[in-house]
Amino acid sequence: MKYILPAAVLLVLPLVSAQSPVWGQCGGIGWSGATTCVAGSVCTYSNDYYSQCLPVTTSSTSEAPPPPTSTVLPTSTSTRTGSTPTSTGFVKVSGQKFTLGGSEYIVAGTNAYWLAQQSNADIDKAFDDIVAAGLTTVRTWGFNDVTAVQNYGAYYQLWSNGKATLNTGPNGLDRFDYVVQSAKSHGVRLIVTLTNNWSDYGGMDVYVSQLNSGGTHDTFYTNAKVISAYENYIQVRTANQHFGSDTF
Repeated sequence: MKYILPAAVLLVLPLVSAQSPVWGQCGGIGWSGATTCVAGSVCTYSNDYYSQCLPVTTSSTSEAPPPPTSTVLPTSTSTRTGSTPTSTGFVKVSGQKFTLGGSEYIVAGTNAYWLAQQSNADIDKAFDDIVAAGLTTVRTWGFNDVTAVQNYGAYYQLWSNGKATLNTGPNGLDRFDYVVQSAKSHGVRLIVTLTNNWSDYGGMDVYVSQLNSGGTHDTFYTNAKVISAYENYIQVRTANQHFGSDTF
């Protein structure tokens, strides 16, 4: 009888190892790993090349998410008028050191690209834990480019036939606004990435495929239409609904 338990364990292990952990990849073109997720998470489509195990969040209702509020972004650069408000509270460089408000700023940071995909409560909890760990800086993603409307998480640009529609609704930039608000209230500074070298969450390849069909990955840096579209995105300025100031 003493040999039965190890045999049972061996039978169970392949089933456990065949599941991706929370935040792990679970699908996409060319993916040969696990396609199911551990308990408490669900395999969530991001784009044709990447699906990810995201935590299951509970909701008091089963209503579908509200339709996004959108703005079509031009693919050519427009001339802006008016003055840019003076930025305050930003980290600066002084010699070989960073400073904030005239004092040395020590960068103790972490990556948390997934923040905007979470509920407000989970975002706040994440920053609680970050501060408790003694960290001062978080690198997170200020982009998610999709080619089809998704019914989960947040996305910021919807691409179709070479046109980018900005999602400013509650499942769009409003989610990023809350990340900024929570970071501010916790005294944490953000390093915001505005696109991805890889195809996860859209990235550079979406710009190339939409505006330079047949172009290589590196034409993101050389194609005039692609460059202009990216510049339009990073220059977007929206009023943060959570504390009334500009986000971008």
